[in-house]
Amino acid sequence: MRNNMFDNLKAVVANTRTNDIKMIDIDELHESDDNFFVVENIEQFAQTILGQGGVKDNLIVRPLETGGYEIISGHRRRAAVQYLLDKGENIVRVLPCLVQNYADEDEKMLDLILMNVSARQISDQELWKCYETLDKILKEKKGKGEYFGRIRDDLAASLGVSASQIGKMQNIDNNAVETVKEAVASGELSISTANEIAKLDKTDQSKITDLSKVQPKDIKKKAVATSNNDKKEVVTSNKEGSEKSDNASFSNEFTDVDTNSNDETAVATSDNFSESDEDITKWESAIKGYALLAAERAGFTTEQTNALLGGMIKVLSVFDKSDAEKKYNNR
Repeated sequence: MRNNMFDNLKAVVANTRTNDIKMIDIDELHESDDNFFVVENIEQFAQTILGQGGVKDNLIVRPLETGGYEIISGHRRRAAVQYLLDKGENIVRVLPCLVQNYADEDEKMLDLILMNVSARQISDQELWKCYETLDKILKEKKGKGEYFGRIRDDLAASLGVSASQIGKMQNIDNNAVETVKEAVASGELSISTANEIAKLDKTDQSKITDLSKVQPKDIKKKAVATSNNDKKEVVTSNKEGSEKSDNASFSNEFTDVDTNSNDETAVATSDNFSESDEDITKWESAIKGYALLAAERAGFTTEQTNALLGGMIKVLSVFDKSDAEKKYNNR
């Protein structure tokens, strides 16, 4: 029988949730040093908690040898309650907590990631860190014979993304230069853009001096232009004047694309490059803006608006334009 660690973990979580919940004072709850999920919008979240009369969802914690408890899931809830207490609001300072014990740090990290991913919309920066951590743990467990499934599929299911999104991160992991990986980890570069960069030769990747200005469509155009130039150079290699100047930097070729250029290569690139799912990135801000305007027109509450925007961020990272059109046309 296949030993699926994620099925086992889900079963354990389901069972422990039926146990008694311990009420723990906020001063005994400490943030985890391993938590890489962003704790933000605390003031707004605090008002939601205040309106519902306190924290209703259990925090997940583990006992510390030094005393108190390490938060595995619930950093935002603790921060929101602390904010309300500091403001002098009448809010209960003891929080409902499910106390967990873990066999090792890997088991703790699995819970930390899976519990937080299931409760929030995550950024590309957070998704990349989740991928790196889970991928490392799964490979180690597979090496020990603890796991016999397809890592890619289980990563996708656990993180709530498509298998193709995991494929992009695997491509980055295996083929991107370190500066590109670091840019994803810092939030400077999206996974989609990094995936396109990782398809380039590592020498060409290293020539990109300003990653913050690079867009997937520009990388694809550069790749097509390079291919066309290579073919042109083969035909004209023995002709006088065929040498090409390399004075322009690689990053400028990405960020200063002249769509009105009469250059034969640029025209060919524009004509031959069809719009792909990655090009949707240039419309993301407008799409999110339309969602916010629609929520406002529909009279959504702040919580509903945030949920809608969070959903938009998630689907933009998972589905392409054709998926959206098909969904609309088949409604």
